[in-house]
Amino acid sequence: MPTVQFVDTTLRDGNQSLWSATGVRTSLVQRLAPVLARAGFRAVELITSTHMAVAVRWHREDPWERIRLARRLMPGVTLGFLTSGVRFITWYPTPEAVMRLAFECLVRAGIDRFWVADPMNDTEAALRQVSLCRAAGAREVVVGLVYTLSPIHSDAFYAQRAERLAKSGAVDALYIKDPGGLLTPERVRTLVPAIRASAPGIPLEIHSHCNTGLAPICYLEAVKLGVETVHTAISPLANGTSQPATETVLRNLRHLGFTAPLDEAALAEMARIVREYAEARGLPLGAPVEYDVAYYDHQVPGGMMSTLKRQLAEIGMLDRLPAVLEEVVAVRRDLGYPIMVTPFSQFVATQALLNVVSGERYAKVPDEVIRYVLGQYGEPPAPIDPDVRDRVLSQPRARELAQLPDPPTLEELRRKVGGRIPDEELVLRACMPADQVDAMLREGPVPEPVTSASAPFKRLLQELAARKDLRYVQIDTGAFRLRLSRGPDAGHAYSGGSSDGSGSLSKKSSQSRDSS
Repeated sequence: MPTVQFVDTTLRDGNQSLWSATGVRTSLVQRLAPVLARAGFRAVELITSTHMAVAVRWHREDPWERIRLARRLMPGVTLGFLTSGVRFITWYPTPEAVMRLAFECLVRAGIDRFWVADPMNDTEAALRQVSLCRAAGAREVVVGLVYTLSPIHSDAFYAQRAERLAKSGAVDALYIKDPGGLLTPERVRTLVPAIRASAPGIPLEIHSHCNTGLAPICYLEAVKLGVETVHTAISPLANGTSQPATETVLRNLRHLGFTAPLDEAALAEMARIVREYAEARGLPLGAPVEYDVAYYDHQVPGGMMSTLKRQLAEIGMLDRLPAVLEEVVAVRRDLGYPIMVTPFSQFVATQALLNVVSGERYAKVPDEVIRYVLGQYGEPPAPIDPDVRDRVLSQPRARELAQLPDPPTLEELRRKVGGRIPDEELVLRACMPADQVDAMLREGPVPEPVTSASAPFKRLLQELAARKDLRYVQIDTGAFRLRLSRGPDAGHAYSGGSSDGSGSLSKKSSQSRDSS
């Protein structure tokens, strides 16, 4: 049977799905990276611009330094970045000059692989993003076929786009990106062969979520049909609205006769580190969810569902949640079946909430929905309902938002922020409030991590010290000898000594080291 490769999503999508992207701090990357480096993953999905914004806004941590840190601690590992649409950090389309500079900074910091996922499945827009990645020096570029359910998104829809991407010769692989966890085993059996027939010879990956509990089964079906790579998260940050658990998928694939080059001891260590981190900070652990057939109608992602419940509870209308979910279905149909993925899931759900709370459909329309109807996010999969279009565009705000200013050049941005600043800082200031970037810079650099060499040794000493049945421990490397004991000898260290034949050590107090 063929070998199946794994992409680890723990730090990116596992974190974003279960911890709203706010949970991972640089300290976890410091602890986890050395173990990830020896686990055997095909690649590590490390970060997105959303996570970079969270690092600055919530933790006052430099996201560029986090990437460089990961690169130092995982020198032989392919590190990946997800870009979704023509935007960087902001909800709005980002000027191409800023996107280009951002990608260059990412590559310089240590990103090897880019996953390009256009939320409209616009292949030409995706290929323009691929060009920016290549120009920045990306070693690998993988383009997503973003999966959803609608009258428009048939197997033929995805096969046509796969064929165009494959014929471009610009992509290294394709991946089925199922952000809503909507795939079923039955659909996998028709979708995967359709894509493979349209893009022969192009490696295919799969990335799904466990919102309905079916993703682990879909992975097995996909691999049977020739998908070479699966995206998983370590068990404490898997399941729920996250990806399938690495350990479970690995066990099932091996049971079916497939091979996978993963180190199970490293996986166990990863799980321990993430679990300890979550418990220390009161963060939730992933768990399987019950099957909910209604989810296939409204398709609201887990994070957005939590937001809707909180917003309704704050205004004393939590009992209207079923009405809001019903309205989500209607709004999505009105807007031409956008995929319920960032940013469109937020647009649709917010508009549905406003429709229900106000008692009148489209009486209030957020700027983002107006921009969507104006076409500033690309062409919708299906035509927008004409009555809804007219109502949205008749609002005074629509006339203001339709007047798009010319995108600024990098020189203009530099003049705006004042002075010559590093490219990385310029990208952040172009996309974020200045006070948030200032606060991050005042915080200073992240602390130096515990090295991968010293961390296991420290853990070994801690575990040995906890053993009450040991009277002494001796470590001998040939050039270095260390003895720790309970009793009269406690606290002494021996270095460079040799045995006198009776088992005693030649003590060199001048070379004694702190054994703590």
